[in-house]
Amino acid sequence: MKYIISTLLFTLVFLDCYSQDLVPFRVDTLWGYKDKQGAVKIEPQFQYATKFLSNVAIVAKNGKLGSIDKNNTLIIPFRYEFLTPLDTAEYLFGHRAKYFGEYIVGVMTKDEKVKIPAEYSNISRYRNTYLVTKNKDNIIGKNGIGDVRSVSRTYGLCDSNGKIIIPCKYQYISWTTDTLLVVDSSFSADNGKYISTNSALFSSQGRQLTGFDYMVFGKFIEGVAKARIGNKFGFIYPTGKIAIPIEFDYCEDFDNSYALIKQQDKWGAINKDGKIILEPKFDYQEVKTTLKEKYGR
Repeated sequence: MKYIISTLLFTLVFLDCYSQDLVPFRVDTLWGYKDKQGAVKIEPQFQYATKFLSNVAIVAKNGKLGSIDKNNTLIIPFRYEFLTPLDTAEYLFGHRAKYFGEYIVGVMTKDEKVKIPAEYSNISRYRNTYLVTKNKDNIIGKNGIGDVRSVSRTYGLCDSNGKIIIPCKYQYISWTTDTLLVVDSSFSADNGKYISTNSALFSSQGRQLTGFDYMVFGKFIEGVAKARIGNKFGFIYPTGKIAIPIEFDYCEDFDNSYALIKQQDKWGAINKDGKIILEPKFDYQEVKTTLKEKYGR
């Protein structure tokens, strides 16, 4: 029951922001529902109960989770150890993992059609996709409570139908625009320790646009993003093609069609074609002043 209560407390907080007609109440160890006037609408019979999200609440019986509507009609049978709604049409579902408070989860529809199998440590929905993660435990010792472990996490992405479009094997995935993602991959030495993290640009459909050659991708500003390979910087298009060669010691983002670049501790400026309009021979404040005087930046 500790596992059930932990899960349901999380769900209760998640649903608390919704205004509901029915609210849960407890008599001894059982939960039911009253309306806002205090009239009992569903007699106490559950081990625990969340507030309603639209017409659905998560409830527990016999140590398992299911869902009901406001008429106490069973929508999802009591057979899950983890159950929480993503919205009124889809649920995260799953079972307990090895360690307390952790679960292995998937995604299913309200009629229990599985979209994503229960094999992930966490799933979140964003921009019509599902970001999925898996935890890998490394036992490094024991104490009086149990295992002492380190946890590494891998990331992947599924489309709106639950199809894997980026395998769950990368160190991190983040959105950089509405249609582009940065995917980080760790490379390790023979002893298994991480020695570097390189990144690639992917489309939201899972198409890889660049190799894992990059250390940094910046924000896309004026149609290009600052990018770093090794110790050199340049610019890249959203297509993954290089816009301006990766050859500067440093560069700043474009602003009004010009960008500051740094070579051997001196600053200059380039235009959107990559042409040097101010040779890198200035101090930082000098190049900004000169750029403003000559080009009105």
